Amino acid sequence: MTIVVLGATGHLGRHVLAGLKRRGVPAADITAAGRDLSKLGDQNVRAVRVDYADAATVRAALRGADRALLISGGDFGRRVAQHAAVIDAAGAAGVALLAYTSTPHAAGSGMAMAREHAATESHLRDSGVPFTVLRNSMYLDILTGQVAPRAAARGVVEGASGKGRISPASRAELGDAAAEVLVGAGHAGAVYELGGARSYTMDDVASAIARWSGRHVEYRDVPAGDYRAMLVKQGMPEKVAEIFADTQLGIARDEFYVSSGDLTRLIGRPSRTLEEALSRTATSGSSG
Repeated sequence: MTIVVLGATGHLGRHVLAGLKRRGVPAADITAAGRDLSKLGDQNVRAVRVDYADAATVRAALRGADRALLISGGDFGRRVAQHAAVIDAAGAAGVALLAYTSTPHAAGSGMAMAREHAATESHLRDSGVPFTVLRNSMYLDILTGQVAPRAAARGVVEGASGKGRISPASRAELGDAAAEVLVGAGHAGAVYELGGARSYTMDDVASAIARWSGRHVEYRDVPAGDYRAMLVKQGMPEKVAEIFADTQLGIARDEFYVSSGDLTRLIGRPSRTLEEALSRTATSGSSG
């Protein structure tokens, strides 16, 4: 069985590759595809350069593949067309299963970001290609590697998510779930809502960071427009800042809250909590 991981050069993709190897997939049967192959390091797998915007590279990477994973791209505003080209290439190649990384509750979400995922899922369903949708919640790694160090230094976590809940899971766990789907049976047609077993409001996140750091940390809720302006002031492009601010409103509506238990069932173990992940993270801010 030959498996292609599209987007393998990103953080999540490298965890998928590791999960496939742990499940005994020979390195010769794994193709890691991405834009910057230098990020793969010494993976000892077949490496192919792929750009979702270049359909010819996608078709070449999928030729002869039995199963494939489409890790959603980061080219906001262009992703639907790019993802559709990948799905069509998978159909032409006769791929027996195409898994896709989406966002929680994509079909009913009000977030602008989720609309691209929903459109991709719709194309996937209509394509005739056997598929599995992996609706990944917020990455726990972002909280431990980015939010926590900054909050510990400043004493505050800022956002516009109110009392909304998130169900974060680590990239390692989500990558492991993707690997399980790629090698396992009975996943065709499934839509998995993947999130951590424990959920948090941002007040909870601030309290966990305070306990970890030994410093006072609080959550400060601000209007979404102010949050967007803050991100722009910090150097974020306006269009990206708009997406991030809109995502905060999605969190406020519990659109990153997941209670399905799908992740635990797929990986066969409880997911790591924020507190456990922080305990493995140095207070200097290095991510665990």
